[in-house]
Amino acid sequence: MNSDKNKKYADLGQSDKRTKEFFRKFNYGKILSNLVNKNDPLIFDVGSNVGQSVVKFKKIWPEATIHCFEPQIECWELLDKLSKDNDGVIINKFAVGRSNEEKKEFFTHDLNSGISGFNKINLRSSDSIDLNEIIDQDSKVEEYSKTINHSRHVQVKSLNSYIEEMEIKKIDFIKIDTQSFDSEVIEGIGESLDIIDLIQTEIKLFDYYEKSSSFFEVESLIQPYGFKLYDISYISKNPMNGRTDWVDALYVKS
Repeated sequence: MNSDKNKKYADLGQSDKRTKEFFRKFNYGKILSNLVNKNDPLIFDVGSNVGQSVVKFKKIWPEATIHCFEPQIECWELLDKLSKDNDGVIINKFAVGRSNEEKKEFFTHDLNSGISGFNKINLRSSDSIDLNEIIDQDSKVEEYSKTINHSRHVQVKSLNSYIEEMEIKKIDFIKIDTQSFDSEVIEGIGESLDIIDLIQTEIKLFDYYEKSSSFFEVESLIQPYGFKLYDISYISKNPMNGRTDWVDALYVKS
């Protein structure tokens, strides 16, 4: 039986054939459910926005307990509704970072709440499609600049302090989507990385924000705790210049 199975996959030597077979067998939900093979995982959703990931996770694991972290008041009504409609959804109305701070500068933008964060949008970006379309028109650039980088202050906690406060002993999966603030979030986890099995983090490679992130930056923090890259679960490509703008990277504890 094993020899027949090995022959089947040996016939998939070409990359395009192997990739086609992958998409026939797998999707994002199936990969996650294989990696977190239990009915009631404990999940941290850092940068919950209006709960898009919560909805996905509840479809995969209906009995999951999900701790959400979102500092934007504009998102709280929808998150509160999700919590009311779904057992085990806990809403934390503060941001996550390297350390505890009562007030840290945070930037919002008129386009949508999903791109807000602790890093400003870069007005000198060479990768921004919106900016590229108006770069030679000073009046439009000035108008564009008024729609972004609105400053406010939000509360920040480190995940390590939250984990200790809540007396959490095990985290099955943590998702981080914080607009190039991922390394600060991970630094704030500290030694509690020992109790986490799976990490998904968004790595921003382009210059849309004044700070980008990198695989090296993330991996230098998590590799000492046994994490290895398992999958690139999403890739966003730039149709203007052909580069990769950002990816969602899945790291599994070996």
